[in-house]
Amino acid sequence: MFMPPLNGKLSQKDFFIYAACDTAYFAEFGRCIIRSIQKNSNVGIHIHLYNPTDDQIEFCSLQENVSFTYEHVPLDFFTEASQRWATVPTDPVQLIRYNRTLNAMSKSNDKSIQERMQRTYYACARFIRLHEITTPGNSMLAIDADAIVRSAIPPLPLTHDLYIHRITKKDPRFLAGGIYLTGNAGGYSFLSEYAKTLKQHIESNNLYWSVDQDVLEPIVPKYNFGSLPMSYIDWSMQPGSYIWTAKGKRKELAVFINEQQKYNS
Repeated sequence: MFMPPLNGKLSQKDFFIYAACDTAYFAEFGRCIIRSIQKNSNVGIHIHLYNPTDDQIEFCSLQENVSFTYEHVPLDFFTEASQRWATVPTDPVQLIRYNRTLNAMSKSNDKSIQERMQRTYYACARFIRLHEITTPGNSMLAIDADAIVRSAIPPLPLTHDLYIHRITKKDPRFLAGGIYLTGNAGGYSFLSEYAKTLKQHIESNNLYWSVDQDVLEPIVPKYNFGSLPMSYIDWSMQPGSYIWTAKGKRKELAVFINEQQKYNS
């Protein structure tokens, strides 16, 4: 499939926080993350929206220090991408991807593989859109929308081009849920390669859940990267962390819900 047109623009001149969400996710988390950043830091915010409502566009347009982009990508765009998973693969690698996709569906409220393909697109396209709206020299922290910024975020040293968190124990992998670009040329080169690779997957309808993380494995080591501290992506929700991220079922934890309610009024 070909990506739809992009609307809106980036208007952040300094370091900013970037997140992306669809209609439902914005309703559940979008206002919260925007308000938490506004209350607890002085950095800019850029939100990318998928299939937003008029009210959501209006809300973003009225917020101080917020810029936004958006696109409309209906479910029927993903018919061809879902057809490749209509039968159980015999290839071992494809079978792993198939099972991972079904497992993600079982943990969510997807009604079809087509819906999971749409959500996979959302996860991938956020970085393609980030690359499209930025230029070399931009510095930002890209995080998941189901996060809460709890305090000012200290800048990380320019000794690295980017910072990213890596799971090193079971199933080692880089996490796409937190990527910090320092503004160095190498960081923009990383984003360019990452976006190009993800776009190739979209255009060839080669989508499966977590492809946005899988493609990081061969790309990240090419660049001067450092480890993103857990306090910038903390899903264990320690009191001293700058950002809490509600991975999976952690969205249902009382400690996260109570924190979220501070910004939902």
